[in-house]
Amino acid sequence: MSYSTAPDPTAMPGRAEEIRSVKSYQSPDHFISLFQSVTTIGGVIACYAAIYIGIAYGTYLPLILMPLASGLVIRTFTLQHDYGHNAMFRPAWANRFFGRISSLLTFTPFDHWRMHHALHHGGWNNIESRGRLSDVYSDCTTVKEYYAMSGKERLLYRLSKNPVIAILIMPLVIFFLVYRVPFDTPRACKTERFGVHATNLCLLLIYGSLAYFFGLSTMIWVTLGVVYPAAVIGVAMFLVQHKFEGVHWESDKNWNTFDAALTGCSFLRLPRWLDWFSGSIGMHHIHHAAPGIPNYRLAECHDAHRIFHDVKILSMREAFQELFRHTLWDEDTNQMVPFEQVHRARPIPSFA
Repeated sequence: MSYSTAPDPTAMPGRAEEIRSVKSYQSPDHFISLFQSVTTIGGVIACYAAIYIGIAYGTYLPLILMPLASGLVIRTFTLQHDYGHNAMFRPAWANRFFGRISSLLTFTPFDHWRMHHALHHGGWNNIESRGRLSDVYSDCTTVKEYYAMSGKERLLYRLSKNPVIAILIMPLVIFFLVYRVPFDTPRACKTERFGVHATNLCLLLIYGSLAYFFGLSTMIWVTLGVVYPAAVIGVAMFLVQHKFEGVHWESDKNWNTFDAALTGCSFLRLPRWLDWFSGSIGMHHIHHAAPGIPNYRLAECHDAHRIFHDVKILSMREAFQELFRHTLWDEDTNQMVPFEQVHRARPIPSFA
């Protein structure tokens, strides 16, 4: 799905062969995909089982498994993301099957999320394709739009970008409340809307049963202890891969998927252990260039194409520093700028 009216980048000199080469990596190895799916999903379930069995026998020692479970939930979400792109298996039914199973661990309805994520891929960093609720962490506001806001609107906007609210509070709202309703989904999208309600019913049965046998408070604290850290880390990673110093937004007539992957996504270079838990999602530039590449082929694709070697690289420390540092798009200078720079250039009364 694309909103671009720009010429096909395959028509550009020297670009067609590069794109064909990159897309040649969109071929899954079913053994690896199945192994990843079973071990990751099974690993989360095994951690939950050990924690609850330990509690049932009066020992809280298995609670030390909660960080491992959180890491595996992050990995499960990345696999669910790959299933949504039909990247893990050639048969679409296999991707749907594992994607829907994953949704019961990530609290993210598979079909509904997949539809909105396709819209994200169809127009991320396109200045004329903004305003979707599902793109709240990758969207932007321009400096001119910010100047045009009332004082209260600017205050609310800045509060929404405050790391405490956006990184620590909003994941709770998104994963446990917003994803429980088919927001921004037309009634004609029956599969996606039904998927939300079916996911909710399954969640009610699974976690309701855990509450019945182990107590409501125990179920809530264990679930929050596993899912909440995963949601916070996942949201933070997604944010810095779309908003950073040097990221570029383009007008609709000049936008195309491949160039946007080079200038609109960062390469978040992570330690090997965190790269494993995140399913190599740090190589977001490769993913946006060819969404059908499974996670275990991203590094291979990156190393094989020099065109990706100039993509913005962020270390973990740099990524932490980038959180909401560059928030507004300056149309005059064609760059993302922080609030402070905008206010220094043109002082704005707090409640104008």
